[in-house]
Amino acid sequence: MEAHRFFKKIEDHWKLNKPFVVYKTPNSQKLKVQLQHNCDYKDVNFQEKGFLFAPFTSENSKKIWFPLKESLFLEANLSTEQANEFFEKSQPTAVLDKEKHINIIEDALLSLKSKNLQKVVLSRKETVSLNNSKPFEYFKNACVLYPNTFCYCWYHPTVGMWLGATPETLVKLNKNSFETMALAGTMPYKDIENVNWGAKEIEEQQIVVDSILKELASEVQHVETGSTTTQRAGNLLHLKTPISGILNSNKGLQKLIDLLHPTSAVCGLPKKKAKDFILNNEGYDRKYYTGYLGEVNPEGNSSLFVNLRCMEIEENQLSLYVGGGITALSDANKEWQETVNKSQIMKRIL
Repeated sequence: MEAHRFFKKIEDHWKLNKPFVVYKTPNSQKLKVQLQHNCDYKDVNFQEKGFLFAPFTSENSKKIWFPLKESLFLEANLSTEQANEFFEKSQPTAVLDKEKHINIIEDALLSLKSKNLQKVVLSRKETVSLNNSKPFEYFKNACVLYPNTFCYCWYHPTVGMWLGATPETLVKLNKNSFETMALAGTMPYKDIENVNWGAKEIEEQQIVVDSILKELASEVQHVETGSTTTQRAGNLLHLKTPISGILNSNKGLQKLIDLLHPTSAVCGLPKKKAKDFILNNEGYDRKYYTGYLGEVNPEGNSSLFVNLRCMEIEENQLSLYVGGGITALSDANKEWQETVNKSQIMKRIL
């Protein structure tokens, strides 16, 4: 389908206040959309095709399931020319709360140094005021600016609209062969990807790798890790370690999700203590930030991504969600600056 007609279909559907998700997988020029026929909540069914949008924790938000059989599915090719025309926009101003975030990090450092925690991931929400939000323009810009990420714009009338460009795979599953990744450590990109990583970032990455391997150990026939490389995501660099293997024959996607989510890359270790620290100290509801989303296909490839580099869009404002991993080697001011750097990734698409 021609791109203009593709987005016109989505906008018309949105005006009817019906659910949809439009998305692009990493390194693909193919846009996909599911336009749901109704607004009913459905229980997640891993035995049928569909799209899953899940929160960080189920305490305050629920998983939203879009069954493919109850939707109109369309595809189109990404038009980079159409996206480029929206780049020249004035930069909105944001309300920042540096002191509050640094205080939370310093509280975490006390727990880390007393050995109660090995790592905890702390985040914040940044509000940006807009004269008029233009979510489909933001989505097109994200696709062009960040081609190696999973880009999406998702809407449900009872939840609202979310948009993101995430670099992190939670899990890919084809029958009983799976792939996941450890993605941690952050450094600003300065025209070179062959960089020397510091002790804090290397330690943080190894914590994530070790925790994933431990969580998978009892449920897989085989697991192996690839080489750790530097991955660029917009104006940032991360350490990335691929992990793959073969599941026990009686296991499936739901079991893999239960094992991996939330990973130590978005929560921390020990997982329960880190999650309790987050819920008791961050001071806001993450909702779907650091949750997961993606295609479920029991007959072929299922691909779920961690919901990072994302925003929640309302009519005259949007909320950016950013965070970082804290270890005993962390510096509170540097960790604050890391969240500022990460917020620029999504601000670039406005």
